[in-house]
Amino acid sequence: MSDTLAPSRVPVAADSDLIDQLDRLTVALTETEYHAATILAFDPDAHVSAGHLDHGQGEPRDRHLAGDAMSLRAWRILARACAPASDRLDDTARLALFLAERSTPIDAVREPGIRDRVRIRVRPRVGGDRFAGREGVIVKTHFAGFYVKLDMTPRERSQKTELVEAAYLEVLAPASAI
Repeated sequence: MSDTLAPSRVPVAADSDLIDQLDRLTVALTETEYHAATILAFDPDAHVSAGHLDHGQGEPRDRHLAGDAMSLRAWRILARACAPASDRLDDTARLALFLAERSTPIDAVREPGIRDRVRIRVRPRVGGDRFAGREGVIVKTHFAGFYVKLDMTPRERSQKTELVEAAYLEVLAPASAI
């Protein structure tokens, strides 16, 4: 069984208020929502209009943000921006629904470590990311991420090792399962 977890669509604990548990949650966001969240976390006066980030299901929710990374006000603004503009729920109900759709307990998100089997996510690179989707094993740490020893393709003549930021790694199997 893989230790990678997808965000749950059910509350983390039955009969619990997710807003009160926000500091113990990790919330899955799309790349666009993640960028908006970083602005909201940095600038307390920032505002995003309701429905501005509602783009349907086009982007994957593969960016994880800790619940304590932003203030409650910032989370409410983000939840409102991700909802359709025609949504009539109040801010507290909208945030509770947003968290129920996208949250996982903070200890359930598997962080990469040495000897974990990982897949490289698409990274923003000029000219495209030539290693996106490739799999390999983490062999060494670095202050900027991890060195991943990539599996060789049939045409490759030499083993490649790529430095990858932790945010762009998806853990496929922990070191103990390899």
